[in-house]
Amino acid sequence: MKQSFALFMTIIALTSFSYLSLSIIETNSISSNIDTLKYLHLQANIHIKYIKEYITTHTKEEIENLNLNDARFNLIITPKEDNNITTYNISIQTKDDTTIRICSSVSK
Repeated sequence: MKQSFALFMTIIALTSFSYLSLSIIETNSISSNIDTLKYLHLQANIHIKYIKEYITTHTKEEIENLNLNDARFNLIITPKEDNNITTYNISIQTKDDTTIRICSSVSK
């Protein structure tokens, strides 16, 4: 009777510790993924801010030749002219499987 009770308690302890360890590992994994996404989103926002300043201070030819020196992002700038006002639509997105995309527009 004592051996069966000890075996039962061991099984319960093992099950509860394994469940606890799995939940800790899942939490750390999700936290790491969120940190990566936050970093990429912040970096994309910094690029958008720089591109907006660049567009307001440079000519159309310089804007067409603009490219990012960051291998993680794709940059698409599409100009749209309307009554001597050019609106630049800016889209920046990651190249890998993360789904970070930021769009903005600047009128000049």
